[in-house]
Amino acid sequence: MKKRICHRMLALAMLAALLTSSAMFALRWQDGLRELSEQTLRQAAIAQAGYLHAEDPMGALHAIGESDRSRITLIAADGLVRYDSNADIAQMENHADRPEVHAALTHGSGKGVRFSSTLDALTCYVALRLPTGDVLRVSNTTDLLTRSVLDTLPTMGLVILLIFLLSAVVSARLTEQLVRPINAIDPTNPLSTDVYDELSPLVHRLNEQNRQIALQIATLRRKQVEFDAITSGMDEGLLLLDEHLTVLTCSRAARRLLDSPAAAGLPLDAFECNETILQDTRKALSGESSVYILERAGKHLRLSFSPVHVDEEVRGVVMLVLDISAQYTAEQSRRMFTANVTHELKTPLTSVLGYAEMIRYGLAKAEDIPNFATRIHNEAARLLNLVDDIMKLSRLDEGRSTLNFEPIDLYALTNSVCERLYDRAAQHQVTLSVHGTSCIISGVPIMVDEVISNLCDNAIKYNHAQGTVDCTIAQEPSEIVLCISNTGSAIPTDAQSHIFERFYRADASRSQEIPGTGLGLSIVKHICEIHDAEISVTSEPEHTVFTVRWQIPEVMP
Repeated sequence: MKKRICHRMLALAMLAALLTSSAMFALRWQDGLRELSEQTLRQAAIAQAGYLHAEDPMGALHAIGESDRSRITLIAADGLVRYDSNADIAQMENHADRPEVHAALTHGSGKGVRFSSTLDALTCYVALRLPTGDVLRVSNTTDLLTRSVLDTLPTMGLVILLIFLLSAVVSARLTEQLVRPINAIDPTNPLSTDVYDELSPLVHRLNEQNRQIALQIATLRRKQVEFDAITSGMDEGLLLLDEHLTVLTCSRAARRLLDSPAAAGLPLDAFECNETILQDTRKALSGESSVYILERAGKHLRLSFSPVHVDEEVRGVVMLVLDISAQYTAEQSRRMFTANVTHELKTPLTSVLGYAEMIRYGLAKAEDIPNFATRIHNEAARLLNLVDDIMKLSRLDEGRSTLNFEPIDLYALTNSVCERLYDRAAQHQVTLSVHGTSCIISGVPIMVDEVISNLCDNAIKYNHAQGTVDCTIAQEPSEIVLCISNTGSAIPTDAQSHIFERFYRADASRSQEIPGTGLGLSIVKHICEIHDAEISVTSEPEHTVFTVRWQIPEVMP
């Protein structure tokens, strides 16, 4: 600030000096032109008198032209040059259009200052009309005037230099006197400083800001105490990270669950995090939430990573650590239960298949039985195969099974599933449609069939009358996408992350209305994992979409 004030004062002084010098230079030039014009006018009057009273007028003009630096020109009324003391009249053009000549012919006299092409210099002209009608013109160049003005430049430059040096000294001293009271202000107690009146508003403003800052600090400390009290009583671990992955807050539970003594102010690496945790944290910094299951010391921890938005920009990450060991054990029990249930279901399904075969062979009314029996047979056979596949999934959890993958036309398979569900959709007054083109994926047909059937069946069951279910198959540059959308009720936001868990029902109040075991979407999720496919859901009123994405393999098996 001190240098800025000094430089501006110095610049102001220099500007004033330059403007003053320029004005003086301009005035000197104007005075010189006026003196030159008056001198030329006197010379013209003398030349006119000599021309009029001389016995030999042309000789008189020649004598005057030879005796003086001035240029004498005699011009006829028609503009023809009759005599010129400095140029060959034969080479000169008509002068009737010259301003001073035209003025002399019209008003008796004329004068002006302009550039002369004959003399190649700025020239002052005075023209007088003679009684004979001719015009006598006298002119003088401004060479002497220009030289006189230029001679003053060194003196003027010396004066400007002295002004500059004096201004530099004065500016430095004035700036020091101006800034000294400001530097003497005590920022912690500004009112105790004796300052001049102009700084009084600044001092009072600083004092008010100090008071507000003290109140804000007290409020922040109180909130920090409250936050520490809340987080210290949480069973879940909480970590707050800034954009550089530095820990801002670490609860006691987080240190216990992660088995690390690290505290706030240290980088996330201090918690001995694996590469996946670091990747998910960076993903959250890019604005994408994620969840990671960490197994450590016999415990299963659920790590949730969520971005922190400030002014529509990601400024940090919230990491929540939950101990889900109990839930994990329960999930294992549910998987065992699924295996037992599917094993028990196989026997009655075999019986159903047998009865269907008996009906098919004519033990009922002949007109309706064949088609009806064929459907029962086909569905029973499909369900029996599905039970076998569920048992395979149970064994896959233990890693004891292999599956045979083959090319599948996803569009044709979806179309087939929808044809099978048309009657069911009609019963619910729901319109079922398929859109897209033929896309080939690699998978186990009956498992992919189960994915489509389950998603379409749910879309029909949880829809409303006159609703629609749209199945769309599309191929993108690197993946094949299946979207199954319906116009039913929205899935609650807090339930969307749980609907793929086994036995989970998003709407428990409708469990009695809509039959189901709560296993369908968990089976779909497991099948998608086996096929390296990704399933997701977005839901809002009147529009719920389940999306399954398969990566396009480089070589189809």
